[in-house]
Amino acid sequence: MSTEFLSDEGDVCFDQTRRFEILREIFDSLSEHVAVLDRDGCIVDTNRSWQRFAVENSTPDKCRLQGENYIEVCDSSMGAAAREARQAAEGIRGVLSGEIPEFSLEYPCHAPSEKRWFLMTVTPLVSHGSIDGAVVSHIQITARKLAEAALIRYERAIASSSSLVSIIDLDFVYRLVNDSYLRVHGKKRDEIEGRKVAEIVGQDVFDKYVGPKLARCFAGETVEYEAWFDTNRADRRCYAVTYYPYRERDESISGAVVTATDITEAKQMQDEIANSARRLSEAQRLAKVGSFEKDYLHGKKNWSDEFCRILGYSPEAVDPDFNLFMHHIHPDDEPDFRENFEEAEARGHEFTTELRIRTVQGEERHVSLVCGFDLLEDGSMFRLHGAMADVTDRRLAELRLEHLANTDELTGLPNRRHFLECVRAEMIRSRRFGKSLCVAMIDIDDFKKVNDTHGHGVGDLALKHVAQTINGLRRAVDVAGRLGGEEFCIMFPEAGLEAGAVAAERVRRGLADSVLEHEGLRLRLTVSIGLAEYSAGESLDELLKRSDESLYEAKRTGKNRICSRVAAADRA
Repeated sequence: MSTEFLSDEGDVCFDQTRRFEILREIFDSLSEHVAVLDRDGCIVDTNRSWQRFAVENSTPDKCRLQGENYIEVCDSSMGAAAREARQAAEGIRGVLSGEIPEFSLEYPCHAPSEKRWFLMTVTPLVSHGSIDGAVVSHIQITARKLAEAALIRYERAIASSSSLVSIIDLDFVYRLVNDSYLRVHGKKRDEIEGRKVAEIVGQDVFDKYVGPKLARCFAGETVEYEAWFDTNRADRRCYAVTYYPYRERDESISGAVVTATDITEAKQMQDEIANSARRLSEAQRLAKVGSFEKDYLHGKKNWSDEFCRILGYSPEAVDPDFNLFMHHIHPDDEPDFRENFEEAEARGHEFTTELRIRTVQGEERHVSLVCGFDLLEDGSMFRLHGAMADVTDRRLAELRLEHLANTDELTGLPNRRHFLECVRAEMIRSRRFGKSLCVAMIDIDDFKKVNDTHGHGVGDLALKHVAQTINGLRRAVDVAGRLGGEEFCIMFPEAGLEAGAVAAERVRRGLADSVLEHEGLRLRLTVSIGLAEYSAGESLDELLKRSDESLYEAKRTGKNRICSRVAAADRA
């Protein structure tokens, strides 16, 4: 009997020992740092997590925690968390004294390489109804604190955002709105959050616009649009609105995040820019002035609508290119333009010119072109820009005026002023290059008798007949003009007296052989011609005087003939 008793007692001891070992293993396996304090606050036991943390974060002499008074350690703390340490000491005293049932405290315990936070809890150890000590545990809550901090930042960012932000669930109920949303709608938070969207925006607006967009968003689509809205401030504002599907961790959609950004000023500016562009385009169209630009740095080029139209292109159907523009320049103007443009481009100087172009349709137009060049600090080309004006109407008017100013109205030949200008220019050329030059003064024989016999109408026809005959018999380089009355003159460039006489004879004979027919009238006209060769050094008046003298001699000696007279220097 006693043996059985001893055996049972041994089993009990074995069970108690094994139980202690198991509990110890559990105690040491806890991830939180745990210490057991006696009634005075001294550490009587710690688990492995506590010991490991103490070794990793303390100097060697502070690692011997067994027997240390934890309350005194907290009271003497001088670090960044000294305030929280003293709160911990007070909390431990309160638990040990029975003043408080338990104590908890969140506190920072940052390391040089990372930020850390812990949750400290203190619970009493009670034996036979009295407090024998306390259990202190520290659980790391860094991840939660960082998440909370991030959440606070996001909440503050959303709350302070100028954009309107709201979260709407699948039942079309507001779950969250930020301050901007409340301010624009002029409502308090409890007047929106928890309410149906239709109550806030109106049933009609919800049915036509908001509801369908939310339905698309709940189906997984991100919806974006711009629209004008009436606000509680009695003005219209333009918002860029986006509906984002709100997804849970399992990717299921539980609502929508709606943001609305006020873009009124940007929209107004955009509209103003568009209006300015339209006004500029209209002004260019009315003024017939087109602009162009080429950005060498970024490879961008642009022709305005009017620039395209001047060349005959539809604005949307052309790729702006310098070589394409060169293709439209009149072949006679292209060499000079290219040379002058390349010289201006090389120097970065402004370049202005007038030239002719041929449109896509083959029409010839006159344009005025101005080019500017923008240079970088290193002197390299940055941008070419300029304008081209269609001056066809002006140029044609100038040409008409020039023609009227230079042309005899009756005969169409150069008038006296213009003809004499041509002779002066040829005299200068003759002196410079040593070329010969002759002039032939021509007078219709017995022209007064034609007027007296047949009237001034026939006389005008006679003048036209002579002018047309002379113009048809001259060489391409010769210039014929009417000096006045029945007197004409022909200039023979690069012709000496002998060659001039041959050319003058061709005119005399051609007129003598031709017949003017008018209403049954057949009239044969003859002319007398006085020929003079230009002598270097003499004036225009002297040349014309010698030609006149030769003409008078031809008249005096029988008419319908040519007489010539050389200069005094040549006679000598």
